[in-house]
Amino acid sequence: MSRRHVITTGCVLAITALTLTAAPAVATSPAVNASAVPSARQSPPGMIEALQRDLGLSRQEAEERLANEARLAPIEAQVREQIGDRFGGAWYVGITARTLVVATTSAADIPRLTALGVRAEVVNRSLKELQVIKKTLDMSLDTRPTAGRVRYVDVRNNKVAVLSSESEATEHDIEAIGVDTEAVRVVPSKEQPRLLHDLVGGTPYYVGVTSRCSVGFSVTRGT
Repeated sequence: MSRRHVITTGCVLAITALTLTAAPAVATSPAVNASAVPSARQSPPGMIEALQRDLGLSRQEAEERLANEARLAPIEAQVREQIGDRFGGAWYVGITARTLVVATTSAADIPRLTALGVRAEVVNRSLKELQVIKKTLDMSLDTRPTAGRVRYVDVRNNKVAVLSSESEATEHDIEAIGVDTEAVRVVPSKEQPRLLHDLVGGTPYYVGVTSRCSVGFSVTRGT
């Protein structure tokens, strides 16, 4: 069995469904003193350097970001469980992740979210609905030579994003599949999945600074 695993070049740092945006926050939680948070000091090897390199942060900003993520990640998990099928995804705001934004399909959830110190955003589609659409696209577009090979749930835009170097042809393919085209965004891009690292069974990996796991075994899909 091959020990190689293909990942997308754009997915350098994956922290659940949370993504970075520089948009201004409506409600901002107090800044965290990174030196006072043990999990920030015990970050995975190379994490601080990766944040500095990939996000252009100073070391202090990288440490503060990890500390904020460690503080907000449990809140995201709590909110996800509480609002259930209305959950539309979550993401951090600001280069140091000082604010957590949570999307919901119901305005009735806003007081509860605000009380937890997060910024609420009402969206049209839940995360579960977007995941179903993506799964349909994954199964259908893989057989079409002009279709985009990179697809992901874009929670900030409440859509499924499809990266394609042949946007018009991909849009026609999506229309033929019959999914809600308003829920899909075709992004012109030449990006393709490529090998970035060899993964071996037992290799540790981390989700932010809150969770550590290890690779059970690595596989390939098709070629």
